[in-house]
Amino acid sequence: MTAETTRDAIVAAAVPVFGRYGFRKTTMDLLAQAAGVSRPAVYQYFPNKTAVFRAVVETVGAELHAAALAASATGVTTADRLFALLRVKLDFAASTVAADYRQELVREAAALAADLVAESEARYAALVTAVLEDAPELDLLGDAMSAEDAAVLLTDAMVGIARSSATAEQMRSRLRQLVDLAVRGLTSRP
Repeated sequence: MTAETTRDAIVAAAVPVFGRYGFRKTTMDLLAQAAGVSRPAVYQYFPNKTAVFRAVVETVGAELHAAALAASATGVTTADRLFALLRVKLDFAASTVAADYRQELVREAAALAADLVAESEARYAALVTAVLEDAPELDLLGDAMSAEDAAVLLTDAMVGIARSSATAEQMRSRLRQLVDLAVRGLTSRP
């Protein structure tokens, strides 16, 4: 394997490890074992667990953005497009991160990779903004609420749902209710 391939394999293997054990309980040994490399090999690419975690945050952010971009083009209605877009991130949290560690990983990401999290959240909000701006049936409350404000509100609420200890199906149901409520509230009235 090339150096880049090995590094990418370590990062890819680290995603489910952090999701299963959280940040604090994840060790370099667990990361090495999951990647199928030795512990010294992990240290060749990353000086510590924090560096691996930052690489995971960056990679996951890029992958979620690509998937969300594709999802935002699906669906017939604005509500369907918003739900598909927001569901990408929600489903990642529900399927990859154990409920016991969701809040811990969000806290650690905010502390150790705040720059990467902010960049990822801004890109995600920009996708939601684009869907809202592309919806002629929506009235973004004139000067009271811009598309950007509505997008941040929706993404923040989705993150709140994703942090819960609810089941994946409960989280999806709550997200759908949120999107439907938001679209109803923003729909132009004659």
